[in-house]
Amino acid sequence: MQCPECGESAADVRLMYCENCGAKMPARQVPPPRASSVRGQQRPSRPASEPAYASEILDEEEDARPARASGARQPPPDAYEDEVPYDGPRWLKDVPGHSQSVVGVGLIVFSLVLSILPFFPSVGVLGTLLTLVGSVALVARELRRDGNAPGWVDSVPLVLMRPEVPAAFTLLLVALSVRLLSGFNLLIPLWAAGTVLIAVEQYRLVIAEPDGVARDFDLRSLLRFPRVLALAGVGVCVVALFLPWGKVTADGSPLPDNAPVPGGVRGAPPELRVLPTTRPSDDSLYSLGGGVASRSGWDLPLSDLPLLVLLSVLVLAALRPDVERPALLRWVPVGAVSVSLLWALAGVKLAVGPFAFLLGLGAVGFFAVRHALGRDEPEGLLPPEDDPYDPDQDLETEQDPAYRG
Repeated sequence: MQCPECGESAADVRLMYCENCGAKMPARQVPPPRASSVRGQQRPSRPASEPAYASEILDEEEDARPARASGARQPPPDAYEDEVPYDGPRWLKDVPGHSQSVVGVGLIVFSLVLSILPFFPSVGVLGTLLTLVGSVALVARELRRDGNAPGWVDSVPLVLMRPEVPAAFTLLLVALSVRLLSGFNLLIPLWAAGTVLIAVEQYRLVIAEPDGVARDFDLRSLLRFPRVLALAGVGVCVVALFLPWGKVTADGSPLPDNAPVPGGVRGAPPELRVLPTTRPSDDSLYSLGGGVASRSGWDLPLSDLPLLVLLSVLVLAALRPDVERPALLRWVPVGAVSVSLLWALAGVKLAVGPFAFLLGLGAVGFFAVRHALGRDEPEGLLPPEDDPYDPDQDLETEQDPAYRG
């Protein structure tokens, strides 16, 4: 559009006055709005009677540009209506399930991965298997409790979702922590941190609550006879696993009796006449130079087996008498003692550790036999003895005085 006075071309067709001479521009014919036009449906920012200047038009375009861009990226307001704002600890905001138990499981699994390396101790094959199963069950339970469970949680059996499973898993981690105390290493702080995170939260959720697992157990009953014998016996057995159980060579093989002296006849000069000499397996004079080391009970295969089975004896001993249980459960302590005895006899040597272990196992066996026979319950909970039948005290057998048989 050109100015009729000076012939200057207008920068915008919406200008009503010429920017050069100020003359009035000819009226612009506005086409009728189309039904499909989006711009025609928009309301103008100013009345049509007011003049429009180039600077104002450019400012309006700059203001409308970020508004259109933000409007395209902003989701609809109803997209966040179903989300509940998180108000828990900040360090658990990005954790799945917002649970510190999940963080503890991560530390435990990382410790299991490190235990594959040869210079880190291991919790054993049985302990590793039980830890992995308990970790999966605990994570699935926490994700389901949070309400944002993924699809794989539905494939976890419901029996693993019971509150007894996290409590047993916590006890398992504490027991395996004792196993790692055989030597200081990097796994101890990692395992201890994961165990503490899991134990603190699960104690509050499934153990100490009014309907928790703690209502079925009485720990003070372990201080009464004969259960105190089981407690003391398990303690002696655990301490015995830290004591020497024999000697091994540098490659880990057991040291045979009357092994030849290292560097004996073969290492002597030919002009010397050296008599063949043998030494006992526990001779400390030759052990330093022969690559012989002492091993503890934890170095034996399946050393976590007696720890776990003896711990189950204490769990059954602390169970309240009024809790329903299968009848065959009373024979579990006898089976646990038998398994521990077979394990000890398989690796028994002339050392302090095996004898101390057998001594503690004898105390546990005494309780196991009484428990199997049903004689370890308090006197108030034992069934009353059968009284002899007295027909004189039976009202139904009283004879009628008028009856003459």
